[in-house]
Amino acid sequence: MPTTQTQPALLPVDDAYGIVHQKVYQPVFFEKLAHDYGIAPSNDDEAMEMLTMAAQLRQQYDADQEKRAASGNTPLSRVRQQLGAQFPETASPAPRIKEAAAQAAADPELAHAVLSLQAAAFNAQQ
Repeated sequence: MPTTQTQPALLPVDDAYGIVHQKVYQPVFFEKLAHDYGIAPSNDDEAMEMLTMAAQLRQQYDADQEKRAASGNTPLSRVRQQLGAQFPETASPAPRIKEAAAQAAADPELAHAVLSLQAAAFNAQQ
């Protein structure tokens, strides 16, 4: 008699985002800090503080970008800024990205979270 497998229930969106954040964004963020700047948190409180500061810096950066866009920068200047963001002058992170992607692809909890987010996005469009 063949066995039937039941599919796990989809995760709530907040739980799915939490898993993706914990397993993808945080490791990449801390790897970048350690590799490029030699900075690593020594405990969970420092890690949370660093993530909070990064979020604040990102908000300020986004606000500055909006101000620049509203100020009427020339199109050439905006293209140069976009190219600078796409091609930073640091060493290529490609090997680290490939390794992280391979690890993420093999993680069933992360796959479940991503599928839950995809289902939520699909349902939101219906």
